[in-house]
Amino acid sequence: MTAPTLTLRHLCFTGPDKEPAQLVFNTGLNVIYGASETGKSFVLEAIDFMLGGRGPLRDIPERVGYDRIFLGIESAENSAFTLVRATSGGQFQLYEGLHQSIPVGDEGEVLGARHSAENDNNLSSFLLNKISLKGKRVRTNARSDTRSLSFRDLCHLCLITEGKIQQQGSPIESGQATQKTQEYATFKLMLTGVDDSALVSVSRESGLSQSRTAKLEFIDELLTSYQEKMSNSEYNPQELTKQLEKLEASIVMEQQALHLSEAQYQSLINHRNDIRKKLQNGLDRRGEISELMARFALLDEHYKSDLARLEGIREAGLLVAALSPQKCPLCGAEPDHQNRDGDCDGNLETTVIAADAESVKILQLRRELNETVHQLGHEAGSFDRLIPKMHDDLHKLEDNIKTLSPELLNQRSSYADLVEKRASVHASLSVCDQVADLQTRREDLEKAQEGEVSQLQGTTDLSSTTLDQFAQQVEQLLKAWNFPEAERVYFDQADRDLVINGKRRSSRGKGMRAITYAAFTVGLLEFCRAQNKPHLGFVILDSPLLAYREPEGLEDDLSGTDVQDKFYEYLARWTNKQIIIIENIDPPLGITQRSASSFFSKNPHHGRYGYFPIIDA
Repeated sequence: MTAPTLTLRHLCFTGPDKEPAQLVFNTGLNVIYGASETGKSFVLEAIDFMLGGRGPLRDIPERVGYDRIFLGIESAENSAFTLVRATSGGQFQLYEGLHQSIPVGDEGEVLGARHSAENDNNLSSFLLNKISLKGKRVRTNARSDTRSLSFRDLCHLCLITEGKIQQQGSPIESGQATQKTQEYATFKLMLTGVDDSALVSVSRESGLSQSRTAKLEFIDELLTSYQEKMSNSEYNPQELTKQLEKLEASIVMEQQALHLSEAQYQSLINHRNDIRKKLQNGLDRRGEISELMARFALLDEHYKSDLARLEGIREAGLLVAALSPQKCPLCGAEPDHQNRDGDCDGNLETTVIAADAESVKILQLRRELNETVHQLGHEAGSFDRLIPKMHDDLHKLEDNIKTLSPELLNQRSSYADLVEKRASVHASLSVCDQVADLQTRREDLEKAQEGEVSQLQGTTDLSSTTLDQFAQQVEQLLKAWNFPEAERVYFDQADRDLVINGKRRSSRGKGMRAITYAAFTVGLLEFCRAQNKPHLGFVILDSPLLAYREPEGLEDDLSGTDVQDKFYEYLARWTNKQIIIIENIDPPLGITQRSASSFFSKNPHHGRYGYFPIIDA
């Protein structure tokens, strides 16, 4: 009897006065490809959210105004149902049949969002029941404590994000040390169909050190507090180290460019200040010259007036001297009694001589004044020519400063961002070091515990035969994809990961890690179906072909091979399983023409703009 599975049929967002955003899925291969920032990865996030993910959903502008999500699913017995959830999260509504809107007159059934072993009225129990895994238990620690299997334990192995598909850790593990045991137990359940219900928990008093147990619990609490802040992609030590090296190089380059720009900016500022100072001095001096010229013009008028007065005195004296002798108008002396050779105010000859002498003196002063005015006029002309030029130079400098200022601000901002990012990476590496240290301590303590427990409880590790059969399934898959050097594949229980042709999967570049992670996930689905073991029945892979898009080096580059063509060709033959591929690069022409291929163009005039309809400006 074939194990029951699930098949996704549609994902639909609705909202008041909003055009529904819907995507339909077929059995077999479904491909979503196209431009970045069009909602491709958001589709995976939304499906994960609708399968019990806590969320919250990523807040993107396109989903504003949408308040409900509809996920249509079909089970193995051809019975269909629709899950409805608010975009803000919370509980689910269950409706029989496939719907893109709330059925009229049907209130549906309310399902809780959190898994509970005591209460069946929750999404996890409902979905587990659909695939015959309800009531299963998985081991959680070395004491053989068990807990109820949650549907979310399975989603971890079937819904693979872009960040996760590149990770260097085991595909079985989420990266949280406290979850390793139960994650491996879930993997074992999928490969064998046998859960851990038969395990008997070893009491802490029988063979376990209370001190060691207390230490383990304390370390688990610390690890949980750290891992709540961590994600697989952000806290990968190798990726962080590479990122730090790139940041250091970028900071050095940005710092050099910033120094050059600041030196250029400061030079322009200094030059502008010098011109401003010279311009102000020139304007002040030009003002002084104008004021002096006005005063000198007034002085020249005084000189002219004095010369005219003296000329009048001279002419009057000469005229009076030409008259016949008369009685002196000053002293009244008769002509015969006047002493013309003595000093007297009435001595016209002396007066005329004095007036002539004064005129000569004033004329000399006026000539000197004219020379000074001429020099000032020449100086004023120089300033009249220089000041407009300084104004032009100042305006040009202002324009250059205005042009350079935003660039300098951007450079300063970029430099500050890089420094801040470097500090963040240092902090993340510090967290990784602390987590690694705690994990090492925990593993040492757990090994000691397992040594004590092993005397009372048998091992729950997977048999080598089962793991070898699974590894052979992955090897056949890689060979079908024409993956280079896929002759020998086996599963390393210590690392809980694949070793391909003697090379660990985690030691390859991120592109190779992505395609081999895809092989692990697809191989798990095919193995479970071939062995009639439990599985969701579908997988979603985000960016499995990174080696084509972003190869890290020659060993990580598949662009010269036909792996992509064989990859799609192989999956296109599926008829009783479902896979959804999300990619940026275009698949082969034969795949793009399939009805289950969706192209997100980010172009309002060509194809589908994105998952959500384009926002009308």
